Amino acid sequence: MSNFSPQIKNFLEQVGADPTREVSVVPRSDSCASPGDVLFFRYSLGIGPGSRRERLMLITEPVTRDAATGNLLLTGFKIPDEGDYTPASLENLYKNRELPEENYRTYIMSKIYGILRKISKRPSEEDAKNQVDN
Repeated sequence: MSNFSPQIKNFLEQVGADPTREVSVVPRSDSCASPGDVLFFRYSLGIGPGSRRERLMLITEPVTRDAATGNLLLTGFKIPDEGDYTPASLENLYKNRELPEENYRTYIMSKIYGILRKISKRPSEEDAKNQVDN
């Protein structure tokens, strides 16, 4: 976890995600994420300080290809740095779209700089109970 930014380390601690088991590198393809997944990545946005800062994103739409350019697009909400997050609160953010409209973003996947990572969802207590019962 030493190569993650303080922002990402803080987020992982808040949601109780173990970086060795619940953070995985995913391909830059349409199979990288589904709606409700959380991704983080560096994005090439110009030059200068902060231009390749890590972005933390809650995916709200399937990964699509722009018909005009052929680029794969990630669409969702940029998760604000400030905030207290839990797995349940992230689920609520996704279901209720509680993030501010100005945080809605579309990123061009070819402009992702370096590795694309996904934070795996922990099963809810109800899901875990259902798996045990079956």
